[in-house]
Amino acid sequence: MTPSEWPLQVVPRRATPLWQAGLITLVAFAGAILTRGLLLGFDNAAGLSATYFPAFILTTLYAGPRWGWGSLALVMVMGYFGANSVVATISRTGVIVQFGLSGFATVLVAAALRETLLRLEEAKAAEAKVQADLIATEQRFRMLADSAPVLMWVSKVDGSREFVNRAYLDFLGLDDAAALKFDWRALIHPDDLERIAHEEAQAVAAGGDFVWEARYRAANGDWPWIRSVSQRRYGPDGGLTGYIGVGFDVTDSKQAQADLTRINDLLAERVQAALAERDEAEAQLHRAQKLEAVGQLTGGVAHDFNNLLTVIIGALDLMQRHPGDAARRERMIEAAQGAARRGERLTQQLLAFSRRQALKPELVHVDELLIENEPLLRRAVGEAVTMTVTPGAGRAVSRIDPSQFEAAIMNLVVNARDATPGGGGIRVETQVRTLAAGEAEDAPAGDYVCLSVHDTGAGMSPETVARVFEPFFTTKEPGRGTGLGLSQVYGFARQSGGAAVIDSSPGRGTTVRIHLPLEAAEAEATETDPEAQLSPRGPARRVLLVEDDLSVGEMVEAMLIDLGHEVLRAEAAAPALTILERPDSIDLMVTDLIMPGGMNGVELARAAVALRPGLPVILTSGYTGETLGAASEAPWPLLTKPYPAEALAAIIDEVMGKAA
Repeated sequence: MTPSEWPLQVVPRRATPLWQAGLITLVAFAGAILTRGLLLGFDNAAGLSATYFPAFILTTLYAGPRWGWGSLALVMVMGYFGANSVVATISRTGVIVQFGLSGFATVLVAAALRETLLRLEEAKAAEAKVQADLIATEQRFRMLADSAPVLMWVSKVDGSREFVNRAYLDFLGLDDAAALKFDWRALIHPDDLERIAHEEAQAVAAGGDFVWEARYRAANGDWPWIRSVSQRRYGPDGGLTGYIGVGFDVTDSKQAQADLTRINDLLAERVQAALAERDEAEAQLHRAQKLEAVGQLTGGVAHDFNNLLTVIIGALDLMQRHPGDAARRERMIEAAQGAARRGERLTQQLLAFSRRQALKPELVHVDELLIENEPLLRRAVGEAVTMTVTPGAGRAVSRIDPSQFEAAIMNLVVNARDATPGGGGIRVETQVRTLAAGEAEDAPAGDYVCLSVHDTGAGMSPETVARVFEPFFTTKEPGRGTGLGLSQVYGFARQSGGAAVIDSSPGRGTTVRIHLPLEAAEAEATETDPEAQLSPRGPARRVLLVEDDLSVGEMVEAMLIDLGHEVLRAEAAAPALTILERPDSIDLMVTDLIMPGGMNGVELARAAVALRPGLPVILTSGYTGETLGAASEAPWPLLTKPYPAEALAAIIDEVMGKAA
């Protein structure tokens, strides 16, 4: 039987069963009647109180206030109707009233006492329930924490542990009591201790949580990597009471990260090696292509120059055999000069391809130059093919060599004519375009004047397009082309600061575009008097000629003498300086750029001007490679070889006119 089922309760309850309340009342009144019969008379108020008040108290406490009030009322009625006469009744009335007031007070106090006892009991029961719930909660938390495969702990503000789970104990190899006293900082690897202390100090200063990774010594002696995460916990008053944290092994992820880094480094090394191999392969391919181009270049140059030399040598031989035949001599001289001029053009095309040609750039209106050359272009195209010229660049100006620009247009138009069948068309047009970086080879981003030549021919395959700018590469039949036309166009465009691109595919024709840098300045109109180049204007001069090639020196000396000048000869810079140091008067020095002896023409000119301030100088050269940079920066004009006597006379007059 449980306490709630007992017939009599030591502690009252709020809801007492009826049978228990009646039983308690009967027992209490039985005891009261027995006590009255043994001790006191009924008519005494004190006796009544002593007899029945304990019964009222017991009934009120254990049966409830209603039973206490009922018992009091019953006793008072029984006492009143128990009188034998009117006088007895009157006399007992006063006793009953006193008894009733005392009983009322007694029941009221007993009811208050009952309520107090009940509240106290309920408070104890609630406390017991809370305690039981707390124990159950702690047990569940302990069970949950011990079942977790990670380290868990609850610590105070100073870091000392208040609770650790089973995984934590197993990691340390200690029991619960020893683990709570153990300083966890002693487990940190010495190499990580300073870093962890610094990170902890930063977290405390910032008022944040702790998150770090470090190596900790385990019970088995290993040093696994543990990632610790500690969060703040606060008490009921909102104050910091400590931390709750977890730690889990990240050794495998650390190893995986290290392996990944090592793999990345290895891949980077292999990629670098592969790139180096690719670069080496590309370099070898470029060298092979260069050797192939050089071979083609050598064969083409040898073929063309052998043809030219055949004409020149044959003409000279016939003149030597028939010195008295004036008509034949004139024809042979014209044939030899024509072959020499073709050789000069061939040299210019080679220099343009290698971007070593000595250009003479000036500001020109591209459309005006195109319109001036339109009649010549139409004669070159002929009647079988229709040509349309559409200047669209307006007053756009570019700094280019006009003669090389004209040669480039002619080469493009002639190539388009040869590729276009009868009845086809050629379209030549210009426009101003803005190029993005990388849009046209290596040309920088900016504004350009674009010259386009489009034909309606058969077009070319990608393999052919990739080689069209190579020297002596041609798709024409043998004997119909030298293969230098597009090479000259390419070299001219690149040397002018622009680019040449080609767009072609089988069945769609071909379009070649030359992009020339757009200049903001206006072109200056220049006019040349043809008569000025026919004969010298100035008086005879004393000229110092410095030329290391004896044949060239003799020819130039003869031209100067023919122009009426006196000539002093030197084959190198040192003899020339010796002549300049003498007191003899010298009006002009004409020097080659490239000479033996360690001093080029520009350096000689500077030394000569230092010896003779104001001395006019003319530079000459048939090769304008790296030396062209020094010549272009020098203040003296450059006369390119080969040159006729008229050109020599004109530049002498120009230089001496400026010096006068």
